Amino acid sequence: MSIPDDHQDLNPTGFDPSFATASGWAEMYRALSLQVVPCKDKRPDLHQWAGLQETLAPDFTFGRWYGTGGEHLTNFNMGIITGPCSGNVIVVDLDDHTHPEAARWWNDLIEYENNGIDLETPEQRTGGGGRQKLFRAPAGRYVPTRKTAIGVDIRGTGGFAVMPPTMHSSGRRYEWIASPVECAIQTAPEWLLEAIDDLIEAHGGDQGPSPKRTGSPSDDYTAFGSRQDGREEEMFRTLWHTVLEWYRECPIQPSVAEWEARSLAGYEVYEAKVVSRHPDLPKREGLEKDGRGPSAWAKKWRREMRNWGSPKMQREAAKPRPQQEPPDLEAEFEAASEKAKASGKTFELFDVAQIKAWPPPKWMIEKLVIEQSLGFIFGPPGSLKTFIALDIALSLATRQGQWWGYKIDGGGAVLYISVEGNANLPFRIKAWEQNRQIAADTAPFYLIKQSVNFLKAEDVGVLLATIEEAAARAKQPIIAIFVDTVSRVLPGAKENLQEDMTIFVNACTAVREKYGSVVIGIHHANAQGGMRGSTVIPAAGDFIIETRREAGAMFGSIYAKKVKDGDDGWERFFEVKKITTGDIKGTVSLAVDGISSEPLKPQSSQWPERDTLRQILAAITEEWLKGKPWCFSKNTSRSATRNISKRWRLDVKLVDDILAEWTANGIIAEEVRDTKTHIVGYRKLTDI
Repeated sequence: MSIPDDHQDLNPTGFDPSFATASGWAEMYRALSLQVVPCKDKRPDLHQWAGLQETLAPDFTFGRWYGTGGEHLTNFNMGIITGPCSGNVIVVDLDDHTHPEAARWWNDLIEYENNGIDLETPEQRTGGGGRQKLFRAPAGRYVPTRKTAIGVDIRGTGGFAVMPPTMHSSGRRYEWIASPVECAIQTAPEWLLEAIDDLIEAHGGDQGPSPKRTGSPSDDYTAFGSRQDGREEEMFRTLWHTVLEWYRECPIQPSVAEWEARSLAGYEVYEAKVVSRHPDLPKREGLEKDGRGPSAWAKKWRREMRNWGSPKMQREAAKPRPQQEPPDLEAEFEAASEKAKASGKTFELFDVAQIKAWPPPKWMIEKLVIEQSLGFIFGPPGSLKTFIALDIALSLATRQGQWWGYKIDGGGAVLYISVEGNANLPFRIKAWEQNRQIAADTAPFYLIKQSVNFLKAEDVGVLLATIEEAAARAKQPIIAIFVDTVSRVLPGAKENLQEDMTIFVNACTAVREKYGSVVIGIHHANAQGGMRGSTVIPAAGDFIIETRREAGAMFGSIYAKKVKDGDDGWERFFEVKKITTGDIKGTVSLAVDGISSEPLKPQSSQWPERDTLRQILAAITEEWLKGKPWCFSKNTSRSATRNISKRWRLDVKLVDDILAEWTANGIIAEEVRDTKTHIVGYRKLTDI
């Protein structure tokens, strides 16, 4: 093995493997700042070596091993201790000769991340036939030592790797494919370090969890069916499915500006399936603290999108989606018919006279909501659909007798399911109380903020039991159940598929029929302005309310798109009030009130165009991802008001109004960005 002239700087000792002694090999490794030690049976041949893991051994210690008269002067069996003592060297050990999945892991990774070009870094062939690649981790980056189930082992902090020319028990020596005096040890790219983290999480390790991450509880799923272990694997699988389905829709690579909405939708599917280890925190903040939240998702999303159209993506997209054999319905129907005849079981029949004797439908809310019905409130982000739903719910629970002038027949206990956006809920309730001049503390209003999957029979069963518990606590029936939002209770569902949406509608039907409750779903609008997803949902709704409001406007309207057994097609306007809730920060929330006619649009203090508002939100997201989020405080370079006002040349008071309304409406929220430095700032929660 000759040393090329342009690599002489990697070989300060003039090392030549053809004539090198054992001490010459050791001196070569040490000259490259590698902690070389004698070894035996793949372990350091030392009484103690834990103290050698942090810094390079002193010269006199190395001399005692390999110097004149040294204990191991002629011992060719040697290895390096990996981690900080060797300049943060890590070793990726691929047992691809016995584990084909190890080769697939590496080849797929290189194909996705580096256009199929292998990384130029020292590589050896082990005596057992595997391959080992050497990298350096960036300063301060912890990499653990782990074995995995697929034949890929990682030697990082506290690890040990046998080096050439050690003799293996097979009789073969370890040998360099590319020696460290031929090519420099490459700094591991971030995508490789992320892939190592993913690998350890997905395929286990025999030394416990990485210290830089929060461990997970031992059970894989909670009683609610939410995943609390293996969340990294769940994130990877959901993200890959999201990107692959997007590629199937259109293989033309989307612009970065188009990523955000699709990434957020995929993340919400993942988030609905998992839980954090911090039940005292909002779910998203807890997952972020676990290292399993939006920041981790965003890094993996960027990595996957950089490899749009990779050979693997093309192969997977070309595969047909799995399809099941259609059941023999005719045979099933015939068998069921014979069974019914034998048992004498038939459905109840009603004649015309009996039908005419039925009592007329009873309005829960005049002109809008019939008792024991299923309905939906839908609209785009910022249309205040959640505020309107909460206004209805609290008006029912506090027995107001009317809502926006429409008569309420009685009222009663209410259950509100809201998986996300609950951090602002106390302020919204306080604003509602101040606006209505009513105290709601003793009202039978109950919140469920845990993940509820309406596609799982187990979760629906738990929900039914919870409804009974709430009714027992309230000492009265639950008359209305709000689901905010529909997409949050359908993790992994395809909203455009009739099958998935039919399951959801059936679950709602089971709830309302068992308890005689109204079920009201809060849902998103699609790009065309209609309800998002399959036509099953609007078809099943007894009433559908569309919310309409321009960005920043202090008024809007509801449109009765569908009212079963009543008049529809009518519009009712509402005004928006900003109410200071009285906390120490002077938090502002919103309240809504019905008004008799459309108010005049103000001629001053107009908000910027929607494109400008979206640019501002994109900038807020960008600063959040950088770890330097814009914040509420005015006395810092990260002041959101100052930065937005300066960049977009907007009036400071107008910017304050925009931020206050966005915060009140759940578009943005001030959250902890870094738990170590306690940096707090704005994070975008939804789009407009």
